[in-house]
Amino acid sequence: MSNTNNKLSLEETDQFRKQGYLGPYTLCSPEEMLNMQPEIEHILETDAPDHKNRVHNRHLDFPLINDLATHPTIVERMASLYGPDLLLWRTNFFVKEPGAKEIPWHQDFNYWPLEPPIIISAWIAIDSATLENSCLQIVPGSHRRVIPHIKATSDMAFNQMGDLDFIDTTNFVNLEMQPGEFVLFNERTLHHSEANRSDKRRIGLAVRVIVPIVKVFDWDSPQHELIVIHGEDPVQFNKRS
Repeated sequence: MSNTNNKLSLEETDQFRKQGYLGPYTLCSPEEMLNMQPEIEHILETDAPDHKNRVHNRHLDFPLINDLATHPTIVERMASLYGPDLLLWRTNFFVKEPGAKEIPWHQDFNYWPLEPPIIISAWIAIDSATLENSCLQIVPGSHRRVIPHIKATSDMAFNQMGDLDFIDTTNFVNLEMQPGEFVLFNERTLHHSEANRSDKRRIGLAVRVIVPIVKVFDWDSPQHELIVIHGEDPVQFNKRS
C-alpha cells in the first residue's frame, strides 16, 4: 500500500484526476482472500431476502461483503478524492466462468439511474484476475469525455456498449490483480474485459460509492438502502419513507 493511513498522496490524487483510475492496491493478502472464497461462493448460491439477483447488493445481508466494501483501505482513499461524506449505493459481483462473454467497452454512468452521475467505484479481485482469464482493462484519461453508447452485439454480456467509432483503445492498460487487490475508477472511465477463454473462473466485487448530493431515481429492490460509510449524509436526498 502507498502509505499506512490509506490517505492518498498529492501524486496519487493528481493521477486520478488525469487518468481516471488508481491502483492496484492491497486490501488483504491473497491467502486471506482465498480463505474468504468458500463463504463468497456460498453467498453466490443463495437468494437475497428481498430479490432474486444473487450477485447484487449482498453487503445488505452478509457482513463479510459489507466488511469488504466498507474497508478503510478503500473508503479512506475514496474520501481523499471525493471528500468526507460518502454513501455506499450498490455492490455487485462480476462472475466470469470459463466461456463467459466479453464485457464491452463502456462508461458506467450510461447505465445508472443517478443525477448528477458522480460515482467512484472500487473493483476488488476475489480470484486472480489475469490476461488469461479476462482481467479488467481500462483506458487512461478516457473519463474526460462522454462516449455515445449503442445497442450491443449479441456476443457481448451487456445490452449496450460504447460506440467503437468514438473510442481509442490503443493505450489501454491491463489491470492484472492478485486475490485481495483492488483498483479505483470513476463513472466515465472506459473499461472492458475480454471473453474468458481460460479454464479459470474470475470473480470481482464492484463497490459503488456516491456523494450525498447524488439522487438515486431507481432502487434495486424493496429493502435497498444507502449506507453512510464515511462522514455523514447532510442533505438526505435519498431518504426513503
